Amino acid sequence: MAIIHIEKRSARFLRRMTILFLIVSFFVIAAFQLHTKYLIDPEQDVSVTIVGFGERYTPQEIRDHVIRDRFRDRYSLLIKWYYKYYEAETLPFIEKITVEVGDDNKIHITAYEKPPIACIYDTGFYLYFNRDGEIISSRTSNTENLPVVTGLKYNNLAMYQVFETQDNGLFQVILSIVFQMQDKEFHIDEIAFDNNKAVTISVGENRYFLGARKVYDVQVAMIPEVERKLAERNAEKSKTCAYDINMEGVFRSDDDFYARERETNTEPENEPDDE
Repeated sequence: MAIIHIEKRSARFLRRMTILFLIVSFFVIAAFQLHTKYLIDPEQDVSVTIVGFGERYTPQEIRDHVIRDRFRDRYSLLIKWYYKYYEAETLPFIEKITVEVGDDNKIHITAYEKPPIACIYDTGFYLYFNRDGEIISSRTSNTENLPVVTGLKYNNLAMYQVFETQDNGLFQVILSIVFQMQDKEFHIDEIAFDNNKAVTISVGENRYFLGARKVYDVQVAMIPEVERKLAERNAEKSKTCAYDINMEGVFRSDDDFYARERETNTEPENEPDDE
């Protein structure tokens, strides 16, 4: 009986060792395949695209932010599995980061910056800011053709920081106007504040005086329709006129009530005759 018991124990031990051997062999083979087929070189196999101005971070900084895990980020297969279920951690000024793995095991990283919504003109420069009020770029001209904010006084106006006005509540006014016009896919050129915090919006040569208030939704919503009517009026007159539109108080939909014509000179100035 003792011999039979020992034989059963030996058989169980042999089975366990066989299973252990198979498991170890599987992981050794898998590790070998992983290392030989999916190992990447971050310098050679990772590309970075920055959608936006691309001034706050370099492609190398974005790459090092994403490819940083000592084990997972060494292998394209593990990277692909991970980002199938998880999103890449973002950075300040970055709205989203996507990570894709191509069939060639190359890693493609795309970083989307928070887009600028408008700019501030100050001392000869256009300072672009995003929806969080962070200044993200500086240009000598308005290359993005975004609304220009003028007339405000600032406590802080520095790159990669949130700008601060003497009345911080005015930033919400700017956001409201810009987002409402974006929703209507309508372009405005300037949002100007006077000393009394009254707002004037410029659309081409036309100026809309909205007054000083907390909410401008009704007035701003009417601007596209008013622009259409004024364009029809110019077409009927066969001349180009600009208008000053007073939308401060109660007004009717009839543009004759609040639109004051301001004719623009479209004829080229006569050059002096050569003597």
